[in-house]
Amino acid sequence: MKNALLLATAGIKTNLRSVSTMVITAVVVLICAAGLVIALCILVIAPEAQSPAPDIDLLKTQLSVAVFGACLIGVGINMNVFTQTIIKEKSRGNITALLATPLEMGNILAGKSLAVFLPGLAVGTFLGMATLLVVNFIYLVPGVGFLINPWMILSSLVAVPLIYLGLSFLAHIIGLAGKPVTANVIVQVFLPVFTSAMINLGIRDVLNAATWKFTLANLGVAAVIFLVVVLLRPRLTAERVVLSS
Repeated sequence: MKNALLLATAGIKTNLRSVSTMVITAVVVLICAAGLVIALCILVIAPEAQSPAPDIDLLKTQLSVAVFGACLIGVGINMNVFTQTIIKEKSRGNITALLATPLEMGNILAGKSLAVFLPGLAVGTFLGMATLLVVNFIYLVPGVGFLINPWMILSSLVAVPLIYLGLSFLAHIIGLAGKPVTANVIVQVFLPVFTSAMINLGIRDVLNAATWKFTLANLGVAAVIFLVVVLLRPRLTAERVVLSS
């Protein structure tokens, strides 16, 4: 585990060296997250909070969707950008060089996966908490009070990170043992499809974002991804990595 953490730290430092990439990523994340939160506030949260008899359940639902969406966008876009490093590292022979060291394949997989996941986790957590506080203090505290729901916290700050931790491992297994382009396509497609599906389900009574059902659904997605990771892990061998380079 120590070797994996050292490798992850080195990978994070390497990614942070690209100032232009970091700036562009930060701008895109802020625009997308802010756009979603502002739209929900203007269209639903603000009018409902200012009504004579605010619907608390509706406000909790919309706030849950805002926090969830902000967190998901923060983690997801970061991974979309930095999963590209699999292509660069394989084309430059970095992965092959690592195989010549005493590092085990499991350490390489964990280190590379965490290097992509951890920065996104920090960004997503910050955006989720910032959304919770800003929306509450601007729109809700003056009239209805501070709203928070344990399910919105679990869905946003536990389930979303678990989903993307599993996705990072999955992408690196596929990218290292096969074609990195395939791994990138999976990550790129997952964010818009999953975000759209969960937000649409979250604002409906079928899978209300402020309920345990929404949290369970997200944890179920994470469980499925980790199951696929466990099934594919034996395919990640030094021979496959070398032959696919």
